[in-house]
Amino acid sequence: MAASWTLTEGSPMKVCFVTTGATAPFTALIESLLEPSSLDALREGGYTHLLIQFGTAKDVFETRAQAARNYLQQQGNETFAIGGMDFDPNGLREQFKLVQQSKGLVISHAGSGSILATLRYQIPLVVVPNDQLLDNHQEELAIAMERSNYLLRGDVKNLAPAIQKSADFRIKMAQFPPITSGKHRETKSFAAIMDETMGFLD
Repeated sequence: MAASWTLTEGSPMKVCFVTTGATAPFTALIESLLEPSSLDALREGGYTHLLIQFGTAKDVFETRAQAARNYLQQQGNETFAIGGMDFDPNGLREQFKLVQQSKGLVISHAGSGSILATLRYQIPLVVVPNDQLLDNHQEELAIAMERSNYLLRGDVKNLAPAIQKSADFRIKMAQFPPITSGKHRETKSFAAIMDETMGFLD
């Protein structure tokens, strides 16, 4: 299970970690990730493990994860591991390190706390705005940060394209903290983007 996933030297492990936010359940993101199209995109990208922080949506995760495992079994891909975890009050350092070491991917809701935590590890990040939240500007935040090459924006209705883009994005993603001198001066800093889009804290 997810608690025992460890990376060893020479291991083919490649981890996709998903965080859905602490304030409101983002069940649509969990459901979308466990759709066949997303699972196929992950497997085609060489991923071996999918770890979802489900928060308050444990029942949704368990139901959808079982259906996903059945699909993978039918496809002859029983080695692809799907695990889930609740919110950890100690933070997500272990999960981010595992993704970083396995050259994996983080898929997250568009809360600034989750975005900032991921960027500190220089990990490719797909952000998925929750369009069900009223008076929320997650989409604007995601667009602004994608424009500055910090992350990729994903569509909760179809995550496969963003997952597929993430392999090439690893090479061109902007450094964090940003370099603001010389030829890199045109890169807008994370702080500047956040100043423009205040109010997105988890």
